[in-house]
Amino acid sequence: MLLEEEEENQRVHLARREQALADVAWMKQVIEEQLQLEREREAELQVLLREEAKEMWEKREAEWARERSARDRLMSEVLTGRQQQIQEKIEQNRRAQEESLRHREQLIQNLEEARESARREKEESEELKSARKQELEAQVAERQRQAWEADQQEEEEEEEARQAEQLTNALLQQEAKMMAERGYRPKPYGHPKIAWN
Repeated sequence: MLLEEEEENQRVHLARREQALADVAWMKQVIEEQLQLEREREAELQVLLREEAKEMWEKREAEWARERSARDRLMSEVLTGRQQQIQEKIEQNRRAQEESLRHREQLIQNLEEARESARREKEESEELKSARKQELEAQVAERQRQAWEADQQEEEEEEEARQAEQLTNALLQQEAKMMAERGYRPKPYGHPKIAWN
């Protein structure tokens, strides 16, 4: 079995080698045919070049000119479109910056207005507090003044009552003295009646 396997491997190897040699021969033949075909085409080209060189050259130059023109036109269109895109982008950026600037200015204005409103509210609150304080102080002062006036009036009334009492006592003493001088003696159980003119 080993010998048969070895012989089979040799047959396969030999077949591959023969196939490789055949492939090489075929490729060599194909290359030679290709070279022959290229030589024939080169000969035909030489003939054409000799016979129609000027005409073909002019056609080729015209074709190249058309290609250049088309290429230049396409390039110009591309550049123009690109330039328009760049200009539009610049304009968009400019508008965005202006909008951002307006927005920032509006925010600053709103902030200033809020600060001014807060300041006015604070001033009004301080003024209201001050007015309320002054009002309370005025009320306290008025109550103190009224209390002082009431005390003064009470003192004056007490003084008037005291003076009236002193005057009454003086009049009573004077009347009693006059009556005593006239010989009038009061009863032991009561006071004499005084006639007031």
